[in-house]
Amino acid sequence: MKESVPGAAIGIVHDQALVWSHQFGVESYKTNNPVTDDTLFSICSVSKLFNGIAAMNLVEEGSLDLDAPLSQYNSALKMTDKQGSEEPVTVRGILSHVAGLPREGLRDYWIDTSFPDTSALYDMVGAQEQLYRPYDHWQYSNLGMSMLGDVVSKVSGISWGDYVKQNIFTPLEMAGSQTDMPFDLVGNGFAHGYYARTAKGERNAVEKHSFKAFAPAAGVASSVNDMAKFASWHFRLGEKGGEEILKATTLKNMQRVHWVGADFNEPAWGLAYASRRYDGKTVWGHGGYCPGARTEFTMRLPTKVGVVMMMSVNDVSPGAMVETIYSLTEAAIAKAYGKKAVNARNNAAVPDESKDDNKVNLSEYEGAYHVVNYAEDNYIGVNEDGLFAMPIFSNDPVGNMQTWVHEEGDTFRRKREYDTLAEAITFERDADGDVSALVQHIYRSMKR
Repeated sequence: MKESVPGAAIGIVHDQALVWSHQFGVESYKTNNPVTDDTLFSICSVSKLFNGIAAMNLVEEGSLDLDAPLSQYNSALKMTDKQGSEEPVTVRGILSHVAGLPREGLRDYWIDTSFPDTSALYDMVGAQEQLYRPYDHWQYSNLGMSMLGDVVSKVSGISWGDYVKQNIFTPLEMAGSQTDMPFDLVGNGFAHGYYARTAKGERNAVEKHSFKAFAPAAGVASSVNDMAKFASWHFRLGEKGGEEILKATTLKNMQRVHWVGADFNEPAWGLAYASRRYDGKTVWGHGGYCPGARTEFTMRLPTKVGVVMMMSVNDVSPGAMVETIYSLTEAAIAKAYGKKAVNARNNAAVPDESKDDNKVNLSEYEGAYHVVNYAEDNYIGVNEDGLFAMPIFSNDPVGNMQTWVHEEGDTFRRKREYDTLAEAITFERDADGDVSALVQHIYRSMKR
């Protein structure tokens, strides 16, 4: 990639399936093993979603009170308050980042990855003062989320990591996900993180580290496949209701906006979930930014479409690409994998007078195609009209998406507005008869 990103992975989820994914680069410059959908990346602050779900699971069972003083569960987490607050620091305040807590502790552990252990966390809390009264201002707080993770451990009687594994990862079959950095798997299942490029254009590898007491704020490592399962859980519970890990009503309460600035000039936040607007439509999720990694996890709940993108660098944001992909999700992905497209794929054939069996299987053409040496990637899928070609790196994927109507054999024609037909697109096959490339105009795209 032009930004010299060592490794990246992206996936699009529709309802209960990972419908498209793509990988870039390698897990480590030392092993050069390619990134896959199972490669674990540090997902940084997206970890806070799992922390929030863990806390709300305990709230549901009656072990944790959303509005009780956090210090009720551990007196070591009581911070000096000179603001004259009307209410204490609570789970609710921490989850929506309006508890008035400082963002961090007393030193910059993000620079040298010397994250505090539990004892040091308590020292940080005891040595600081609240910045504001609760609900006076929104202040994102890694410290607060770490404090909440400690309470999850105290109330449940097991470590935060074990609680998340037992109550979230295992039920959702997120078998690869970890609650701290699996450096023993670097280059062989875990993407090694790299820092921003130096003046010479080089990247230094992130040193081996543990997030320790800050794991509830930023310590989870996960993959495209596992995060797809996580997204599907949201869609499933939202549609069917009932209870799976959480009650559907609890999850919906977490996703509704609990805080937004008086003039709508501050982030809109639920309980752990960020709420944002893409082209006038609300999306939910969280972003992540930490040593050697960036992640974006976004879901559009009404259409059951989600996107996750992970990178093994900390100086390139996946947010813009994820938002661009969302410009096509409702119009293309939801359409392609909706009822009509399912029927099209089940039938997966159109009449073809040139073939003995009078059929051509449209599913043979599905897949990702790229132009060698150029950033020209397209995804070809099946819709009710024939095939659609979706440009992956376009700033306007929906506006540039094409529909291709079958003509004969391996030849299709681009459908213009008002259903007139334009140039031919011809698919090529390899010696085994499998589709291997396509030619549009004179440009050849190879199937990945």
